[in-house]
Amino acid sequence: MLRIEHVSKTFESGGQPLTVLRDIDLHFEARCTAALVGPSGSGKTTLLGLCAGLDRPSSGNIQLGDQRLNELDEEQLAVLRREQVGFIFQSFRLVPSLTALENVMVPAELLGNREARQRGRDLLADVGLQDRHHHYPTQLSGGEQQRVAIARAFINEPSIIFADEPTGNLDDDTGGHVLDLLFGLNRDQGTTLVLVTHDHALTNRVQQIVTLRGGQVIQQRANRPATGSR
Repeated sequence: MLRIEHVSKTFESGGQPLTVLRDIDLHFEARCTAALVGPSGSGKTTLLGLCAGLDRPSSGNIQLGDQRLNELDEEQLAVLRREQVGFIFQSFRLVPSLTALENVMVPAELLGNREARQRGRDLLADVGLQDRHHHYPTQLSGGEQQRVAIARAFINEPSIIFADEPTGNLDDDTGGHVLDLLFGLNRDQGTTLVLVTHDHALTNRVQQIVTLRGGQVIQQRANRPATGSR
């Protein structure tokens, strides 16, 4: 489903090159759940953004399904993101002027999906927000905003979901409930799920754990999700 082939990424910092990823070589099978872990500054979020087509590597290639991302122009990348990728941000990134339902509908409307409204209603019900359709983000708690963001990520039935610290701004109880919803939807829709996290409760629920340090993969191992995890 996702293949990362000798990927490196270098930025300019203060007029000097700063390499944040070095020769990353990984692959993830379809429908797997995986976590990227490691200390701050190890390159986890940068790698996630490259895999989602939000940025391009300095060298190497990323293949998502049958698409080699370095062969796509910006317009083709945008289409791929809309059709195949869902992204969940730690900071929610909801549009403040749109209601919960309208936020969820946005990706489907961009694809011209005539069922966007009903699909959005169904997903909000799936995440327990069937009574919050007309609430704006400022009227929702952090946990409710993240549930809206999860529903939005799944609306186009993507083949892969990327999540960057999805519980990072939530307390333990709220974060646990959000994880139940995330893994439940992921299971029901059969997507691949790749997350960045520092949350040990989350890493206990995935099938693969990749550890990065200093921009390099130091370990990739299989994991048996904890009993009762989805």
